[in-house]
Amino acid sequence: MTELTDIAGAEKSGCGTVRVDAGLRILSLDDAAGALLGKGPDELVGALLTDAADLGGLIPLMKSGVAFVNQNITAANRTLACDFVPLTEGESMVGGVLLLRLPPHEVTGHHEDLRELVRSASAYLNLDYDGIIIVDRQGVVLMVNQAFAEIMGTVPQAMIGKHLSQAYTNSQPSRLPEVMASGLPQIGIVHYLDGKQVYASLYPLRQDGEVIGGIGKILFKDIREITLIANRLQSSPETRALAGSVPRKESTSRYDINSIVGQSCKMLALKETLLRIAGRNSNVLLRGESGTGKELFAHAIHAASSRRYGQFVKVNCAAIPEHLLESELFGYSEGAFTGAKKGGQIGKFEQAHNGTIFLDEIGDMPLYMQAKMLRVLQEKELTQLGGGPPKTIDLRVVAATNCDLEALVKEGKFREDLYYRLKVVTLFIPSLRERKEDIRALVESFILQFNQEFGLAVEGLSLEAREILMRYDWPGNVRELRNVIESAFNLVNGPLILKDHLPVQLANPLPEQEGDGGSVDAFIRERLGRKSLCEMVDEFEKRLLAAAIEQCCGNKLHAAEMLGISRQWLYKKLHKSEGDSGPPESE
Repeated sequence: MTELTDIAGAEKSGCGTVRVDAGLRILSLDDAAGALLGKGPDELVGALLTDAADLGGLIPLMKSGVAFVNQNITAANRTLACDFVPLTEGESMVGGVLLLRLPPHEVTGHHEDLRELVRSASAYLNLDYDGIIIVDRQGVVLMVNQAFAEIMGTVPQAMIGKHLSQAYTNSQPSRLPEVMASGLPQIGIVHYLDGKQVYASLYPLRQDGEVIGGIGKILFKDIREITLIANRLQSSPETRALAGSVPRKESTSRYDINSIVGQSCKMLALKETLLRIAGRNSNVLLRGESGTGKELFAHAIHAASSRRYGQFVKVNCAAIPEHLLESELFGYSEGAFTGAKKGGQIGKFEQAHNGTIFLDEIGDMPLYMQAKMLRVLQEKELTQLGGGPPKTIDLRVVAATNCDLEALVKEGKFREDLYYRLKVVTLFIPSLRERKEDIRALVESFILQFNQEFGLAVEGLSLEAREILMRYDWPGNVRELRNVIESAFNLVNGPLILKDHLPVQLANPLPEQEGDGGSVDAFIRERLGRKSLCEMVDEFEKRLLAAAIEQCCGNKLHAAEMLGISRQWLYKKLHKSEGDSGPPESE
């Protein structure tokens, strides 16, 4: 009678809680859990959980720190539903919490049995290293291990029980629903989780020929791990011994989206667009001033595309003499001209077959070459200089220019049909003066790079030097900023880059020329004689603060850096303008 009363009390309370160590030994439990397990707390504390309940195939999952929900176990001759949440310190599991309850009678078969899913996925599981996620046929997350949760910047219990559409934050949508619908695995795909580029494989899980769920497996937490492994293999004695017999190829993409530094609104939106278009096969035209990093974006498009295993071939149309450009792009056959290489040579277009060709300074391409290039884009074939059969090629063109192509088209210096072929998708890379809030991150990146290159330990910029960089207009954009930091590294003799280490044109800029000051002049004329100097200064300062915060998408830390002041000083100014003496709002 007492046992029935205890079970009724446990059912009424909802669930019981059991805390275990890393070896699944019971450390503590409440009365409800004891009633559900059929023993008192005094009998169970110190005992193995496996002695109190039949956990079946859940044991290795719990010992590996895997979180799961709504799974059945057997205790005291009855079925219980349980959830498990691992407890970790650093990267090690130190225990976990098991939530026990009587399963509702009306709920039957709503969730697939995790043990059956794990059994189906056993060939793919390595819970000690790989990031693993398992979902049921409806896309509800049933299991996540610690490695996967860390990649997402969260904990397993925050993901389990949620649909994939809710569990994946700041990431590309999961492809597991697509894999389960088609029944076909996707092996070795590049995916973006919480802003990180990972290398993953996705598999459908089957029972009796039917798909009952899906599993996602992270093979590399950082795509650059593949490059490191390839470099190790390339430097091995066996690889070096064979190097003479393997033809060298054009280098593939060296950068990816993680190489693009910047968290301003414009850069975040641009990165999001880049990821969206990279998976397609359309040609892309990159527009922007010189020095904004157009080549970096071209590399990132290639690295995020399905062509990433093909070659990334770069051609600077302005750097190659006009009489050599055709042979460089199309290649030539043996005997095509005096001095031609025996056996001929393949051109850049052919090298980029199944990959990407980056045509920099496309506005400087001669008209006669534009006509030949148009045929490559339309017909997907080329003929080498000197004749020979046409060759079919498959490539993606990413072109870049800082010229006004529309004006060149009107002047007859650029073919209109080629222009429209190239600008299927256009990305405008903002100048550095349009995203000054990114200067700090860029400087930190360059300091890290040059510390390694120069063997120094520079920590950063002095406040005065930082203010100078924030005030400067940067006509040379990111390239100029990089050169400025490199120049300072040749002069610095302490932990900080000072004003004296910066080029003269930054430390002592020329007076501003007339231009966009009309609105400021109008502001002054409207208020002269109507307001005092202090009132005019306060109003202008208020507008300036609001403009900086708006440009930084509400991030006050970035706004303060853009204005060259501390965050505390920014808050003080804001409170003064708003008449608010309360605490600053959190960012």
